[in-house]
Amino acid sequence: MAAAEPRETASGGLGAVTRFRRLPRRFLAAAALAVLALLGSARWIPGWYWAWRTDNPVRRGGALAAGQGCLSCHMPRGTAETANPGSRWGSVPSFFRGNLAMYVASAAQVQNFIAWGNAQGSESKTLPSAGETTAPSPSPPFHMRAFRDRLGPGQIADLAAFVLAADGYLIPQEGPVAQGSDLSLKYGCESCHGVGGSGATPNPRSFTGTVPGWTGPDFSHLVSGRAEFGQWVLDGRSRKMSDSRAASFFLNRANLQMPSFRGTLSDKDVDALWQYVQWLRETRGRPSHAAR
Repeated sequence: MAAAEPRETASGGLGAVTRFRRLPRRFLAAAALAVLALLGSARWIPGWYWAWRTDNPVRRGGALAAGQGCLSCHMPRGTAETANPGSRWGSVPSFFRGNLAMYVASAAQVQNFIAWGNAQGSESKTLPSAGETTAPSPSPPFHMRAFRDRLGPGQIADLAAFVLAADGYLIPQEGPVAQGSDLSLKYGCESCHGVGGSGATPNPRSFTGTVPGWTGPDFSHLVSGRAEFGQWVLDGRSRKMSDSRAASFFLNRANLQMPSFRGTLSDKDVDALWQYVQWLRETRGRPSHAAR
């Protein structure tokens, strides 16, 4: 007598097993690969998600500066600026020396330099620029390349935002914001938190994979106001994070950890840093009323 075929029941049972076995092998293989891919990517999903959530012009511009080779000339090692004999100023401007005012008279001229290779935004390079005292030589070793045919308008704007932030060109020259900027430079805050607080500095073994910036939503999740900001600066983490086992786990295992500045910075210093961070969050790397 032939064995009875398994019958489908209301609850599934053997019928469900039978239907599963009838699924195409290619479908099962694809499903298995999808599960493996998901498991393999789980370690970088948080970092990718927060990098996307906290995207900003300065961060994008910094990536462009690195990818387009800009830093090879504009971020020299061991010298203030790369010598460029015969040029208008005798050197190639560095992004990080606060000398941008020698080369441009406005934030808009930074985009002109990137797009056209000169501050005027034209084919001609004979017109005087900010700080120019002598006529240009026909043969300086370094020439600024025009990127208008290599980068789109949005990319040029992002690259200009990075240059302005790195130089500190838009920062008010006086007041608490300026004092906070000076303190940030003195204690290397933006070496970890990114140029202009733009974030994205790699931090292996942390929850997001990067040091949080000051201009994105990750800052809002970590800092609820001036009081909690002071806890991070003075104690290296907020009380809320210290009281959370999960948060402490990721903070303790991260390669880079927030230092404690208690005994080094005063409450007035923390106030100035807070004002600087709030100013950065308002401008987000874009020219504002502070632009010269």
